[in-house]
Amino acid sequence: MTSGTGPAGGRRRPDHPPVMGGVPPADPDFTGREAILEQIHEALQRSEGARYLIGGGSGVGKSLVASQYAHRYADHYDLIWWVPAATDTDVNGSYLRLAEQIGLTVSHDHIARTVQGVRRALARDPAIGSWLLVFDGATDLETLSADHMPRGGGRILITGQDRRRPPRGVPGRLFDGRIVPRLDTAESLSLLRRLCPERLEPIGTGERLAEHLEHLPLALTQVGAFLRESPLGTEEFLDRFQERFTDKVTRMGTDDEHTAPLAAAWEIQAEELLAGDATSRAVVELVRLCAFLAPLPLSRSFFSRSRDPQAPPDQAGLFGDGAHLDRVLEFMGRRRLASVRPGTFHLHELFQEVIRDSMPLVEKVRYRDLARRLLARNDPGDPTDPANRHGYLLMHAHVKASQAWSARDPRVRALVLDVIDFLTESGEYPKAIGVADQAVNAWGDDPVRLLHARLRRNMIRRVHSEYATALAEAREIHSGEAARGGPDSDEALEALRAVAIALSGLARFDEAERLFRQILDHRRARSPGDEHTLEAAQNYAQVLLEQGRFSQALEVSERNLRERAALLGRDSVSTLRTDLHLGLTLVFLGRWEEARDRLEDCMARFAAQAASETPHALQGLLVLAAVYRGLGDTGAALEHSTRALALYRRRYPPTVRQTLYGRVVHMVTLARAGRGDEAASEARLLLPPTDERFPADHPFPAWARVGAGIALRSQGAFAAAAELDRAALERLRSLYGSGSFNTLAAALNLATDLYGLERHEEARALDALTEADCRAILGEEHPILLTARRNHLVSRQALGEDVKEEWTELFRVLVSRFGPAHPSVASMTSYTRQDCDVPPVVAV
Repeated sequence: MTSGTGPAGGRRRPDHPPVMGGVPPADPDFTGREAILEQIHEALQRSEGARYLIGGGSGVGKSLVASQYAHRYADHYDLIWWVPAATDTDVNGSYLRLAEQIGLTVSHDHIARTVQGVRRALARDPAIGSWLLVFDGATDLETLSADHMPRGGGRILITGQDRRRPPRGVPGRLFDGRIVPRLDTAESLSLLRRLCPERLEPIGTGERLAEHLEHLPLALTQVGAFLRESPLGTEEFLDRFQERFTDKVTRMGTDDEHTAPLAAAWEIQAEELLAGDATSRAVVELVRLCAFLAPLPLSRSFFSRSRDPQAPPDQAGLFGDGAHLDRVLEFMGRRRLASVRPGTFHLHELFQEVIRDSMPLVEKVRYRDLARRLLARNDPGDPTDPANRHGYLLMHAHVKASQAWSARDPRVRALVLDVIDFLTESGEYPKAIGVADQAVNAWGDDPVRLLHARLRRNMIRRVHSEYATALAEAREIHSGEAARGGPDSDEALEALRAVAIALSGLARFDEAERLFRQILDHRRARSPGDEHTLEAAQNYAQVLLEQGRFSQALEVSERNLRERAALLGRDSVSTLRTDLHLGLTLVFLGRWEEARDRLEDCMARFAAQAASETPHALQGLLVLAAVYRGLGDTGAALEHSTRALALYRRRYPPTVRQTLYGRVVHMVTLARAGRGDEAASEARLLLPPTDERFPADHPFPAWARVGAGIALRSQGAFAAAAELDRAALERLRSLYGSGSFNTLAAALNLATDLYGLERHEEARALDALTEADCRAILGEEHPILLTARRNHLVSRQALGEDVKEEWTELFRVLVSRFGPAHPSVASMTSYTRQDCDVPPVVAV
């Protein structure tokens, strides 16, 4: 099919059956709704990009209508993809599978990127053909439209209870819709005749049954399937139903009356099932258990591979006995209590609500507890392992549905902590802190796990730049743990580590260094090969970097890398983090070729694990961009910084610390790649949020000003650049002292600004001072020292000195160091200065 061809114009491959992903099987008992189906098809044929909303209350058959449409009009499409849309977890999981179907790279560690790739492909790739997406069970149309719906291309069908106007921000798009009513009498009778034709005598019985069930398709379907097999007569069922319905309406509030028919019918069914054999009794147990899980398709293996020694006899067969579970699921499918498909089954959300509401409190507690234990037994086990990403997406939904944080079982609480770690590792910080808050509020009876939840929440606060709040909270936690278990307990040391990290984030590096050293000494004395000890070493190496003590940081990181690789393996996330840190240290030591090779190796190992878009790997991309700039390969530098910043922007808002760090690196890369207009424009936008996000005495705003100065200077704006570089130099000198490594870039670039303003004497004086500082702390072939030598020679030459011999010698050194093709070597044909653009030292 060519672009613009839709259902009205025919399929791209009419000789091939359409691909139907996740579409529920056609319901042989579907009846009525002909006018609605025709209206949907007419609306979707009008134009490419058409959207249609099937609205209505729960249980009226919206999903059945959508499924019936997909099957009836399948020959109009090349691809029909069913997308459960109750939560973004559901949508994302379906999009990952769709990405595989259409041949895109799937990234489980950064799902948003895969989702965007699918959206672009559907909107732009004619090879996909005529397609239909069915978003089933949508609850927030505006968010769904903004985050997941393709902008153009095929057709979209949505089911949901939200019948608002078309989402804002989608002007000109067709968003037709129809509220699906309950069945009329003729449709209800048609459905009942399909399900239980022999149970509708005498005349008028079917009408009475439909009226009692208020023509709700979900209730009609369940009751019809029940009466088809039950020895209970229809008249007796109606008598019992009327009694229970009256009781339900009396006890329920008006908001719950819509569930009364289904609830009354279920009570009658449950009584019969509980009086039956082991299979029918297990049906009730499974239905009640699943009522406390998320309304998602549940895997058969979720139950069959689990055993629960605490389960009573009627439940025990559901766990670890695949044959018994198969009999139970077959029964549930036959009775229409669940939609059963190969390997999975799914309870309707309204039915789950009815089941929960029908239980007394003591039973709710018991079944919710069982559901939580089932989740704990299915914990994938390692939140950082990319292979477990899909499993943890589902776990997050089930943890919320079952309120797992309220459990006392330590295994369930361990699962909650794993889910927080997964959400944090995936960059889903608001969701992570939401679960962490619930755990902190619920775990007052468990000091150790409460500590873990509080520390995780504290870490997320730091990610969101709430360092002052995080410091106060960490100190409070540490004080409590030191009083409870002593200052040298594991818990107190972990809390002290949180204090030190917060201090570092507030640029109080000396205080942080003392605490990190204290923690590391305690850890090494007690358990030198422990992961906590290795993490303490990582923290200590970072603060050494921030203090400019690069050789010491390298020594700590090299030892830590060996020990982590021995303990966890070369490709574990923790080991890779240390390897990345070692590469960053090599950058500051001027060993750029070694840094490049190490960082590229790390990125390849991240990619091999489908983890190339984790927060750690993204930082590696940015450092690589800076390294490639220094090595003269601006093309590779721009490729790395562009990709990293795009991923940061999808993961974080534009003004959080991580994104600001990426924006600074990318801005400088743009300037070095000859795209000075873009770089200068970004420089003007970058500084206000940077100043807002960081405290006044933090070094990062100074680094941002150094980067912005490079961008402005590339456009000849020397006065504006000088103002920024002077402010940066003053701040960095106040933090680190004159002559420290962290002041060199600002000093060198300020001298270049002065030179550009033809203030050559001032430039020469600052160049002389800075070159002397470089010689005092850097090796002879360190790139920053070579830049300082070059710039000093240029300012001296401008003042009339003969520097030709020294210039020739520097040229020889640069050729030896970088090769003749490097831009800094090629530009030696004239007396021109160079910017100093090392990446920011500080962690963000």
